[in-house]
Amino acid sequence: MVKKSIYIIGVVLLLAACGQQQQAKSSVKDFVESQLHRDASYIDFSSVDSTRAITDSLIQVLRSRAGQDIQYQKPSGKTLLHVRTQYLLDDDTLSATFYLDPTTMGVVAYKEN
Repeated sequence: MVKKSIYIIGVVLLLAACGQQQQAKSSVKDFVESQLHRDASYIDFSSVDSTRAITDSLIQVLRSRAGQDIQYQKPSGKTLLHVRTQYLLDDDTLSATFYLDPTTMGVVAYKEN
């Protein structure tokens, strides 16, 4: 009975993680298209992970570096999710890290790597 419970919990966690990964990908793609106005072809997405290292002041620095009139999601807490992506834009391979709010999955900030 204990093995079966552990197995079920593992499957549920795996499905939740897959859903979160897909939601993060979708949010990043929507953000790039609607806010950055780029028609990119995506090569790879890293696994979604969490971080508490991004402070409010660092968010402001990342946003100001973007240098554009971009609508960001307001962070709902101290912990953010992050995902790194590689994409093709005008025959160049580029990389960027996106920081997302874990509740809404909206992009809070991003940086080009």
